[in-house]
Amino acid sequence: MVVLLNLVIGLGHFLVLFNTGAYLPMIPRVAGSLGVNPAYADWTQANFFLAMALAFPTATWFLNRWGEMRSLVAAFLAFALASAVCAQTSNYHWFLAARIVQGYAGGLTIPISLGVILRHYTPQRRNIGLTLWGVAAITPFTLGPTIGGWITDTLGWRWLFYLNMPIAVAVALISAILLVGREAEHRHPPLDWPGLIFLLIALAALESALNSGEIISWWRSNTIIFLTIIGAAALVFFALWEWHSIHPLLELRFLRRRNFLIGAIGLFFTALFFQGTMALYIVGFQLTMGYSAWMVGLLLLPMAIFSKLSATLTQRFLNHIDARILGMISLLGFSAGSFWVSSYNRTASFDELIWPQILVGMFLGGLFPPLIAIALSGLRGAAEMRGTAFLNLLRVSGQAMGIPIIATLFDRRTILHAHFLTENSGTITSMFNASVKSARTSDYINHHAAMLAFNEIFYIAAWGFLIVASLLLLAKRVVFAEPDVRVRQALEELVEP
Repeated sequence: MVVLLNLVIGLGHFLVLFNTGAYLPMIPRVAGSLGVNPAYADWTQANFFLAMALAFPTATWFLNRWGEMRSLVAAFLAFALASAVCAQTSNYHWFLAARIVQGYAGGLTIPISLGVILRHYTPQRRNIGLTLWGVAAITPFTLGPTIGGWITDTLGWRWLFYLNMPIAVAVALISAILLVGREAEHRHPPLDWPGLIFLLIALAALESALNSGEIISWWRSNTIIFLTIIGAAALVFFALWEWHSIHPLLELRFLRRRNFLIGAIGLFFTALFFQGTMALYIVGFQLTMGYSAWMVGLLLLPMAIFSKLSATLTQRFLNHIDARILGMISLLGFSAGSFWVSSYNRTASFDELIWPQILVGMFLGGLFPPLIAIALSGLRGAAEMRGTAFLNLLRVSGQAMGIPIIATLFDRRTILHAHFLTENSGTITSMFNASVKSARTSDYINHHAAMLAFNEIFYIAAWGFLIVASLLLLAKRVVFAEPDVRVRQALEELVEP
């Protein structure tokens, strides 16, 4: 029974995280099927992450108010229902709403599942579940783009959601059977509703401004100005309310701890650059370089393979080597990989592009754990869980914001480079009035402009990783207050993408 429950929880954890990576190569096909611009299709991934971010700080309330079994079953059933809507609808707004529900429900299952493992079993039996949890934590996100690309080209993108439904329902039913009668006494803790509302308004307004900015001309639009003001004001009210709240939604006082502040800032911007460039790699190569979803997935496969090795080594060495050193090494490795990608001055072949992914994969497994260890330094028990919820919100918010920010930079730089390349090759009028030859010239210019913009984005990301690495020099040496190594690793994996 112990093994079965752990397998079911591990499967559910795998399913939720798999959807975060497998959906990326599907975005161009989703846009075509729903009849929208790819920029609108990006919203379905960014808002998925945003909903997941809001789920982490509210999961504890669901857990205490309704219990493990009811909360877990309801979340997986909601995930299955949202997947059914995504699989069937051809309406963009229904699809977007379903992705938001899917993200929130999936986000709820992650901390609740870990709570089940930590509460129900003795340390000896708990190790089985935590081991499966660790495997499920890193495998789906790294392998997701490859398998998602295969599903897209072979079966069609809707099959991701068709496959979600029976698995999510099975996890819900088996969890209900195994957990019935084993609930802890229900408590009725207060939920920080004002804090939740302020946070929801702030994140929704700011993310909407980022998503819509490129489409409606940024600051030339009154809508963008309005959303930015609302989002900033709500964020200020949220901070003021949380700082003085008796039962805060997020423990903002942790920011007074130097290591937590440094780790939180580093985690947010690392997630932003990582997810933004990952989305650009997967979507951009399909739209501008003509790669299929399966080929893009194969391009990222070495990163998935080598990341598992680096994750294993990082967890082993994290207790013996200064986390600041491990974090700096990984960030420098990512910076080197980004500089490498940005160095191509022509269209690179598949073989040339795969080597930077191998380099990045060697450091991916060690990218997030040191930052999380630095942030949680000196925390244990309930404080460590509250810190984990805060870090989760920051990490997922960084992922959600990274997609539209990087996409906007890419579009702007592509337009700029196309303008200057056009000037050097003749006027726009002469290009488009010269039949086939000029059409090919136009395609070449647009393709080359996109490549130059692609290089610039990775050049910026490389410097971003370098700045985060230098920030770690200001952190204090990490103190592991949690005596159980496996519990500490599970909490760290809870924050990893």
